[in-house]
Amino acid sequence: MPLTLRPRPYGVTVNSIIRAAAFLALLALVLSGCTGIPRSGGVRPGQNVEPGDSPAPVFLPSGPRAGASPESILLGFIDAASSPENKYAVAREFLTPRFSSTWNPDAGVTIDAGTGRSTAEIDEQTMQFSVNPLAEINSSGEYHDVESSSPVPLRYRFAEVGGQWRISDAPNGIVIDESTFADVFGAQELYFYDTGFQYLVPDLRWFPRGAAAPTRIVKSLLAGPSPWLDGAVTTAFPEGTELTADSVQVVARDAKVDLNSEALNADRLTMQRMEEQLTRSLPSGLTVTISVNQNTQEVAGPESGGAIVNPRVDARPLILRDGEFGFLGATGERLSPIAGISDTVVALSPTAVAVAPGQAAAAVLAAGGVYGMRVGEAAELLDPRQGLIPPSIDTFGYVWSVPRARPTELFAYDTAGKGIAVPTPWADATAVRSLKVSRDGTRLIAQLDSSEGSRFVVAAISRVEGAPTRIGEPQSLSTGSGTALDATWIDELTVAALSVREGEQETITLSQVGGLDTQIESAPGARAITGGNAARDIHILTSAGALQIQRGVGWQERIGAVVLVATQQGAPD
Repeated sequence: MPLTLRPRPYGVTVNSIIRAAAFLALLALVLSGCTGIPRSGGVRPGQNVEPGDSPAPVFLPSGPRAGASPESILLGFIDAASSPENKYAVAREFLTPRFSSTWNPDAGVTIDAGTGRSTAEIDEQTMQFSVNPLAEINSSGEYHDVESSSPVPLRYRFAEVGGQWRISDAPNGIVIDESTFADVFGAQELYFYDTGFQYLVPDLRWFPRGAAAPTRIVKSLLAGPSPWLDGAVTTAFPEGTELTADSVQVVARDAKVDLNSEALNADRLTMQRMEEQLTRSLPSGLTVTISVNQNTQEVAGPESGGAIVNPRVDARPLILRDGEFGFLGATGERLSPIAGISDTVVALSPTAVAVAPGQAAAAVLAAGGVYGMRVGEAAELLDPRQGLIPPSIDTFGYVWSVPRARPTELFAYDTAGKGIAVPTPWADATAVRSLKVSRDGTRLIAQLDSSEGSRFVVAAISRVEGAPTRIGEPQSLSTGSGTALDATWIDELTVAALSVREGEQETITLSQVGGLDTQIESAPGARAITGGNAARDIHILTSAGALQIQRGVGWQERIGAVVLVATQQGAPD
């Protein structure tokens, strides 16, 4: 069964033995067809369930058995660490009292398949536990696939306490198999502003579900964005802002966030933005009350209605066909043109088009190079270089252009036609097959070739007053093996990569930025892919000119004789 994680409500478990047992029985029936999750031991009471809450799976591991061997203690500890309830209280029962107070389970997570684990005795008081990692989560909740699945040895030392073996030393963090991880951990977007405070940009993190989740989320939000986003996003919280207590209390679906005196440096607008970040970052359904040193702050909503979250595009495909450029309706073949844009596009006989947010400007690849155009104005040749890939256009009106065989020669052209050389971090790349800027203008995705093969990356865009200044350190995304063909943004966090292996059908890899990925079969003969507002909105253009859309588990031709499907960066306000 494909694994897809979505944010779920936090902070709830069952509140009685009967309800817990019934829930576990139902959960076992539901999951028996696709996963196996280790559970054992008696039932432990949980917290009250508030009306409207949906309980997350409850893991009830056993504590240590009397007379258990060091190996049994070790395996029991690994199993018990799948339960974060009460600060990993059951797992701490396997530790000596002194080590229990210093062990830090939040230091990181190693995720494996649950197979290939092994134990080995080093000496009478030391054992080695080896796992083949698939991914890891660091102390900030950032998810990363590992480059190698070679075994990782972890050492555990033991001591006797009252005649019973207990763990006296171990690596910080926990080890968890991927099926259990899907139920114990939840993905949550932390939101930060672009440098112009126009958009809220997601930074996906992973936290254990449970009552402590809101506290973890707020602490991570106050700590700032992931390092790879440096320069692309910012926060409204004044430097040094922290929680005054070590927890965020949730009362009647309202998160009480008490901040230290540094928050007093925020003016009214900044306080509004702080509240907006908190509300967007905490689980859906929670409201936020901000206080500073226990003094509640009256924060009115943003006067302008707040920042833009997850910009949307027109759900209709924007195509060039039979000498017309426009949106294809649900019925018939007639296209709806974009006033002041479509005629100019058609006149260039383009091979690729990207339309700016608001549909007031476009970037076009044609025989002479890359052109820029605005509503009611003539097209302007921006980049006459040969071998250019399809251009991208961002929310600031910059047109991005680069030759396929010279991937480091990336230029961004402003609305006046001035080109800016944008330094890139992929000096080893020998070719770039696609490059697309996100709809909020803070990140880009690129398919790159090098002597070591193809890779698919996402990177942050640093700007000064809207002008791009550099591309940050790229983060690897999953892509199908073989030759990269095209890639696209689907929403604020999801991207899709189209690839093909010789003699095989094309595949589409859907990836969360900072999360999981899955593969789906593409339409046969696919050569280009364009995103909409969801994975179901993907449009495929085949080499025969057929526009393909998803129908059930397959693909269906919507219309033929299509020259291109344009990339949209946003719908009109």
